[in-house]
Amino acid sequence: MKIYLINRADIFLFAGDKKLKIERENGREYIDAPVLPDGKIVLQAIRKPELSYRNWWLYSAFFWIIGLLGLFTPRYSRFDYALDCGITLDGGQTQDVWLRFNHFANRKNAIPVAAVTVSEGTVAQLENAVYMYDKVSARRRKVYKLISWLMRIAVIAAVCLIIIL
Repeated sequence: MKIYLINRADIFLFAGDKKLKIERENGREYIDAPVLPDGKIVLQAIRKPELSYRNWWLYSAFFWIIGLLGLFTPRYSRFDYALDCGITLDGGQTQDVWLRFNHFANRKNAIPVAAVTVSEGTVAQLENAVYMYDKVSARRRKVYKLISWLMRIAVIAAVCLIIIL
C-alpha cells in the first residue's frame, strides 16, 4: 500500500527489521508498505541525530580534514531531538494515506508537539510520536565546534611558525 510522506527530511521508516525504500512520484515521496495478513500496516519511524552514533568522532574528523579544516564541511544540525515512533495503520483504507513529519519541538517541554501526524479520516495508532531531546548529541556538537576551532588555530600557528623559521 502506498503511503505518502510530507516533510520527511532525515527520518527513516522500517517495517519490522526491513528499511523501506523512499520513492518519488510527481515530486512527492512515498513508500510501499507491506500489509500484514490481519490487514494492518506496522511501521517504525526513526530519527537519530548524526552526532549520537557510536563512531561520530571518526566521521567528523574525516570530513573535517577533507573539508579543508572544516571550512567547507556542512554544519551539524542544531535540532538535537530523536524520534522513535511506532505507527499502526489500517491496510483496508480506500483513501490515500499521508504521514506528515513535524521538525519542531517545544524546547520548554511544557506542551509536547506531535512529531508525526496522519491525514484526516485515516485510522491510525501512533505510539511515542513526540521528539525526545538528545543530550549526548548536543554535548558532542559543542565539543566538535570547540575542537574544530582549536585545531584551526593550531594549524595556522604551525604554518606561521614554519614560515618564520
